[in-house]
Amino acid sequence: MKKVFVLAALLWMVSLLAGQASPGKLLIVNATIVPVVGPAIERGQILIEGGKIAALGIHVDQAAGAQVMDAAGLFVYPGWIDAFSRYGLAEIAAFASTMDARELGKENPELRAAWAINPQSVHFGTGRCNGTTAALVAPSGKTFPGMAALVKMDGRTFPEMAVRETAAALINFPVSPRSRGEGGVSKAGESKLDVTAKLVEKIKEFLSEARRYLALKAAAQGDRSLTPPDVDPKFEALAPVLAGELPVIITVEKAKDIELAITFVREEKLKAIFRGCGQGYKVAQKIKAAGIPVIIDSLYQDPLEPEDGYDAPFRNVAELAQAGVPICFSSGEDPSAGKDLTYHAARAVAFGLERQQAIAALTIGAARILGVSDRLGSLEVGKDADLFVCDGDPLDGRTQVRAILINGRPVDMDNWWEQQYRKWRGAAPRE
Repeated sequence: MKKVFVLAALLWMVSLLAGQASPGKLLIVNATIVPVVGPAIERGQILIEGGKIAALGIHVDQAAGAQVMDAAGLFVYPGWIDAFSRYGLAEIAAFASTMDARELGKENPELRAAWAINPQSVHFGTGRCNGTTAALVAPSGKTFPGMAALVKMDGRTFPEMAVRETAAALINFPVSPRSRGEGGVSKAGESKLDVTAKLVEKIKEFLSEARRYLALKAAAQGDRSLTPPDVDPKFEALAPVLAGELPVIITVEKAKDIELAITFVREEKLKAIFRGCGQGYKVAQKIKAAGIPVIIDSLYQDPLEPEDGYDAPFRNVAELAQAGVPICFSSGEDPSAGKDLTYHAARAVAFGLERQQAIAALTIGAARILGVSDRLGSLEVGKDADLFVCDGDPLDGRTQVRAILINGRPVDMDNWWEQQYRKWRGAAPRE
């Protein structure tokens, strides 16, 4: 009965604070705090002030005027980070007018997902109900889809949500054509690797054109006798990528393609992050040696080749981690499946990934890979107060998330799924 009362009081406090326009002072007490970067703190306290974590430990001096949230019997974790999603870009797949994730053409590196994100998308509410507080939102497309943005999972406008307007560039690496045994027919007399290599050469040619453009521009700036090239937004967008300042996410799956991508990254001197790597376990040591982290795609997928075995997508995660490859999780291209982010991590745990590695991959691991570990990914003094309160192991499907805070402000946890449940709970069955 006491636990029920505490939960009711907690939910009342959250609903009260969620209406505040700006984050105030909040003290969470009696919780098991899981900082991720250190041991759990039993009966711990967290002081939140100005949207940041001001203090945490067993005994924290209560700031004057702070609201107190008693989380006895509950756990506090840093918010999850979804490392690749379509939040705010795709709403209802059957209605083209609600889909704004891609543009025509193969090379659109100058396009920014930030320009198209809809903060009012219903998927932000359903996606954060599992504890997700930040997500990388990426456009789709062909070879160069554009630039991904890193956002918080709550806000009335994009500026309120933005962590980084331009967080990463994207390159969709060519996929090896299927052989006859895989349900397709290769070009006569031409191997799969040859076809893929030729497509990679086209990518390299485009990057070479960008380098020539930037070199001519720099030369003209230093010598007024030279005529600068006409402004090209595509090549301008690639400048921080070619300088190694902005990471590029390369989507690649099969082992041979991964090896080709590693060579490509080394030759082009890019700061790369691989996404997918469904057969990464076959070349895990090479990925590790190249120093390239991996964003695990949605695990709602089959093995890439029949001989890989039914469990290949799930074993793959554990074997990459065991090889020392930095990993993080993502919900993939369907924002309606964002609520299942923890399911992917839990499935990887069931097939060999250490639980603590899974928790780290959802939090500080993702923050490090995306370059925001100074703000997100763990419960530490000075970091953004993005966290959630739950009543058990967050990787257990039976656990309930009781409260979510983003920038120190409790977020309304009502969402489309809850609304549908309330609507139809008492409906009489049709005869």
